Amino acid sequence: MKMRRVKGTAGLQGNATGLRGIRTPAGDGPTAPSLNPGPPPASSSPFANARQISNRDAFTILSNSLGRLVSPDDFLNRTILADNNYLETPPDFVLNAILTDPVLSPQSYHADIFDCDDYVQYLKTKMSLYAAANLLPAPLAVGYLLTTEHAFSFCIGPGSQLFLINTQSTGHDITSDLATFSSFLNLKPGNTINIIYL
Repeated sequence: MKMRRVKGTAGLQGNATGLRGIRTPAGDGPTAPSLNPGPPPASSSPFANARQISNRDAFTILSNSLGRLVSPDDFLNRTILADNNYLETPPDFVLNAILTDPVLSPQSYHADIFDCDDYVQYLKTKMSLYAAANLLPAPLAVGYLLTTEHAFSFCIGPGSQLFLINTQSTGHDITSDLATFSSFLNLKPGNTINIIYL
């Protein structure tokens, strides 16, 4: 994907062509996990009426929610938006994807091999594969945030509300309360936000 800055934001836009078909790696179990996003829900798609938000709107949501936790210059340099548009994504959909995937279970954790940063990147990939396999008009608004000490997932849900998710934790804690974001991320001197990727 070719990346370029969006004028007036720190966001990036991609101009890659959409995926037509997806082939997942062969194998099963922990040695060769399948990235198959699984079939859509039995009822109608949870994204049939999902609001599409632009790259610029997504940047504004992230800035309004997380900008106070990072200096303005650092926020611009640490935030990456890789796509032109996103679909608002219900946090329950993301939590269900985490809870039903054995690759994202606490038992998969291996320090420095498959740990918090790998959990969030795997989830981001899984959500992208779901969008592609279901021919959605835009990727899901699911990203990740890396602090010095830990990695978290996030989604922009209905009503443009940002939800932070502790993907790798046993309880899969989640919050949308801006007042708790700093404590949820355990921000302090020596533990700052390094990357925000959507």
